[in-house]
Amino acid sequence: MQSLFNSNTGRALVWATTAASLVLALSGCSGRSDAAAPEAQADRAKAAALAPGQVRLQPASLKMLDIVSLSQSGAAQTVAMPARVAFQDDKVAAVAIPVEGRVVSVNVQVGDKVQAGATLATLVSPEALRIRYEVEAARTAKELAAVEEQRQRTMLAKGVGVEMELRAAQSKLRETAQELARAQGVAALLGSGSGDKIVLRAPRAGVIAERNALPGAAAESGAALFLVGDPGAMRIVADAFEGDLAGIHLGADAVVKVQQLAVATQGTVRNIGAVLDKESRRATVLIDLKMQPAGLRPGMQASVEIPLAATQQMLIPVTAVLIKDGDRSLVFVQAEDAVFEARTVVLGQPLRGMVPVQSGLQAGDRIVVRGGLLLDGAASQML
Repeated sequence: MQSLFNSNTGRALVWATTAASLVLALSGCSGRSDAAAPEAQADRAKAAALAPGQVRLQPASLKMLDIVSLSQSGAAQTVAMPARVAFQDDKVAAVAIPVEGRVVSVNVQVGDKVQAGATLATLVSPEALRIRYEVEAARTAKELAAVEEQRQRTMLAKGVGVEMELRAAQSKLRETAQELARAQGVAALLGSGSGDKIVLRAPRAGVIAERNALPGAAAESGAALFLVGDPGAMRIVADAFEGDLAGIHLGADAVVKVQQLAVATQGTVRNIGAVLDKESRRATVLIDLKMQPAGLRPGMQASVEIPLAATQQMLIPVTAVLIKDGDRSLVFVQAEDAVFEARTVVLGQPLRGMVPVQSGLQAGDRIVVRGGLLLDGAASQML
């Protein structure tokens, strides 16, 4: 019995000691929980104060955001295009050879100023010799037909002629006259010169912008060997992307910057091309200069900036938009200094980094244009 008592007494002491230890441990945990309770309660109170869709950032994180205030007109938009300097269409003339030939001599260089009728080059062409021979043959045939017609007329007047032969002679005279006119028209295309020589002359006063003739070189029929233009009549030829054409209108002001001259000048949109290039998907935009700067030459590279047509919709940067669930567009709007709310917006078609807002935002809203992913991640952690 004494042994059993001692055994039971030992177990009771062990249980008592263990229970006391657990009480002390729980008391310690309870003390730590009570110490942290105010901070946790404050965090829960802040989170409870936020409306659905809102998120609060730490002040240090605000430096990672770019925030802008929206105006009713949205961001200003301009379209930039590569361009080149060219002669005005009605102030330039190409000088081409109408038949095949070979260049004998060239009298001008690129940049030379010439007067109308000045000799540009001399060529030889067997085809030119043949055409001029046809003119002489047609002239001789017409003269013979005229003599025959007069003879038949005289004979009929004397009573020894036949009226049918007179009519045949008259018909022959008309045919030869028509052939002579045709041959002379073809020969006129050769310009000045005789025999097999062709002399190319300047059709107008101006400056030699292009020269594609070299002594001894062969020239194909219709090849433009020279380009003569008025140096005081330049225009700008710009290439606009397909997506920018809708915002460009006739009469719009343009800023033209010529790289080689390091100058900028003003211009006006004169014409907008109706056909797109199949490969580049661009259309030609012609710009008339309000004042031509000194030293401007055809072929110089330039750049053009044109303000796009005004829009009634508010524009925001595409970087401000987050896509959720595949088709829902969100923009974070600053509600307070460190509080932001995710707002669903309806958008139009983006253009050059900007997108029109159809609904969901209004003037005066301060939106996050860069750093929205940080807010989206913070909002996801609160769910």
